[in-house]
Amino acid sequence: MLKILDIHTHHPAPQPEALVCVTPENFNPIEGQLYSVGIHPWDTINDISDATWKALEEACRHPQVRAVGECGIDLVKGGPLFKQMQVMKRQIDLSEELQKPLVIHNVHAHDIIIGMKKDMKPTQNWLVHGFRGKPTVAGMLTDAGIWLSFNDKFNDAAVPQVPIDLLLAETDESSTPITEIITALSSLRGHDLTDDIVRNARRFLALDSITTEE
Repeated sequence: MLKILDIHTHHPAPQPEALVCVTPENFNPIEGQLYSVGIHPWDTINDISDATWKALEEACRHPQVRAVGECGIDLVKGGPLFKQMQVMKRQIDLSEELQKPLVIHNVHAHDIIIGMKKDMKPTQNWLVHGFRGKPTVAGMLTDAGIWLSFNDKFNDAAVPQVPIDLLLAETDESSTPITEIITALSSLRGHDLTDDIVRNARRFLALDSITTEE
């Protein structure tokens, strides 16, 4: 059975217990590795070429790609907001077309992301990765049905507020092992979250619909 502990990492494959996030241009799958592929909001400063969109669509159709993203909105860094929203919307559409979940980069844009979700009414799971916000923001996102993933930098007060079935863990670019991150999160919840995170990752990625041979 595929076992994912780390829902979002930029560390190079192989990462057998992780979902490795890459750009369309850097998607070179190795056997047994699962991926997410997306166009980051930081890459919206310049226009996205047709070749990049084509590469994204082709990559996301690959069976080892289990999620679209990371895409999203960053109000500190990246292109103009309207362009970031256009690029994110196109990836939401791809997520819906392929029936694969969405991994989201969010910097000070939770209200915009929640608004897009309400407007577009997606059927696929959405995850805001690397959540560092306050409990009130966590509540706004999870009330909208958006999953949250924590890396090694997080607001301690937010972790206990996240419904257990919407909580995941990640390394992102951190050198801290995923097991240590899960241990830190577990201490704030009062029990070992390892099994919960494995189950949640399977649900988020719909892993029960595939086999390890795929």
